[in-house]
Amino acid sequence: MSLFEQLGGAAGVRRLVDELSRRLDDDIVLGPLFDGVAGPTLQQHREHYFAAVLGGPENYAGRSLRDAHRSLDLTDAQFDRFVRIVEASLEAVGALDEPATEVLELLERLRPVIVTPSRPE
Repeated sequence: MSLFEQLGGAAGVRRLVDELSRRLDDDIVLGPLFDGVAGPTLQQHREHYFAAVLGGPENYAGRSLRDAHRSLDLTDAQFDRFVRIVEASLEAVGALDEPATEVLELLERLRPVIVTPSRPE
């Protein structure tokens, strides 16, 4: 069974993304990164992306993760914070331990694509 199915299919992913989006919007560090981004569009992109990477329908047609995050110059600390927020969101929506752990492992594999590499000074 795919992670998409284990998390409750489209409805489960929507609940997760809704919870995640609320937490990100409220976060004092990560929230400002999304200022000026159209809420419904961002929400739909998140739902489609999560669904696709979790083994559900592949309706995501946005920019690549690298392109979407490049201009943000994200650090490892910011990525760690995002992962903690995803973990709290998974817990809040009642995700079981095993699929939640798999989601977090999947996100960790995306770190090199999302985080801007440190440059020597």
